[in-house]
Amino acid sequence: MLVLTVLGILFLLIFLGAPVFLAMILASLVHWIEAGRDSALVVLMQRFYGGMTSFNLLAIPMFLLAGVVMTRGGLTERLIGLAKALVGHMRGALAQINILSSVFFGGISGSAYADIAAMGTVFVPAMKKEGYPLGFAGAITAVSGTMAPMIPPSIVLIVYGATFGVSIGALFAAGLSLAVLIGICYMTMAYFLVRRLDVPSYPRATLRELLRAFGKALVPLVMPIVVVGGIFGGHFSPTEAGAIAAAYGLLVTMVIYRTIKVRDLPGILLETALTTAAVMVLIGAAFSLSYVMAARHIPAEITAVLLNVSNDPLILSSMILALLFVVGMFIDRTTAILLFGAIIIPVFTQQAGFSSVHTAMIIVMALGIGHLTPPVGGTLLMTALVGKMSVMSIVRYIWPFIILEVCITLAVIMFPALSETLPRLLGLGGL
Repeated sequence: MLVLTVLGILFLLIFLGAPVFLAMILASLVHWIEAGRDSALVVLMQRFYGGMTSFNLLAIPMFLLAGVVMTRGGLTERLIGLAKALVGHMRGALAQINILSSVFFGGISGSAYADIAAMGTVFVPAMKKEGYPLGFAGAITAVSGTMAPMIPPSIVLIVYGATFGVSIGALFAAGLSLAVLIGICYMTMAYFLVRRLDVPSYPRATLRELLRAFGKALVPLVMPIVVVGGIFGGHFSPTEAGAIAAAYGLLVTMVIYRTIKVRDLPGILLETALTTAAVMVLIGAAFSLSYVMAARHIPAEITAVLLNVSNDPLILSSMILALLFVVGMFIDRTTAILLFGAIIIPVFTQQAGFSSVHTAMIIVMALGIGHLTPPVGGTLLMTALVGKMSVMSIVRYIWPFIILEVCITLAVIMFPALSETLPRLLGLGGL
């Protein structure tokens, strides 16, 4: 009965439009009311505060600050120039450049929405001008943006690792390897889809032009290289990497390029603080709710229900994937992971026998598919807003990419080596 009460209050409040963190807190209070002891409320408050004070979570404001600084510092054009030199000669040149630029930019922002906001304002008008259908330009921008949460320094992976005790370095390694795979698949799909379109390609860049483009993009590219290399090499923790990234971003934009002035800092710090606060409150509420679920054995009861349907790992995974697809349509990845992680992660790790890293990749990818799925996928809405187009114009062209993403996710489920090989080679945990 308590299980139904907690979950009922949680989903009812979300359905009624209450903030997700408030829904989690109020659902957690059922434990205190049922227990009838003030000590239960004290424990919930301790869990709430403790969830926000993890050392690893200090990486979030650091990386957010680095991303905001690098974006406002006007470094996007340098990354796009490098992408153009590398793939501009291929069929569907601007589509290919859009995808590759998103990979580069994801290594700076770590956020799908930041990626779409930065890339969409540049590529959607440019692709329309060169003869691409507006909806196709939006579809390419939307699917490219979904890769950012897989690429270090992904805020989603930092929150996942800090909340559920998984090595953030291992998550970064697994996410990076899968992002490369997804990027290649997206570029291949775009290559074939543009065959019916009369769109131009650019001359192949000479070695000199390629070196010049690389030189211009080297400074912004150093940040993700240092961050990833330092974490993988064990030279510093994710939090220390975030501090280095933020300091490097400020040095580059304020001293080297001088695109950011001292008067710009209050606005940058305010934007970083507001985003950090929103994430931290969600994490604190999720820790309180996770404690209630663990204390009341809610994941075990839900697992028992699922096992009554089937105990086959693939069938269990398919049922959870279907749930995640739907959830991803309505809730952003970070919130969904904090909301449902305590329930579904044990099913993957204990019943299906997946490793912690493998489980994380499945969940993050499945939620990403929901973000692309009409009618209310988050990245769809963001792209439509940035590109000044209707959601339905994007939907017409995005279905091949959704099907492709589903196939890649199923391949990751069936072949754990796709997500586990790089973390294992680097000797990281979570396997």
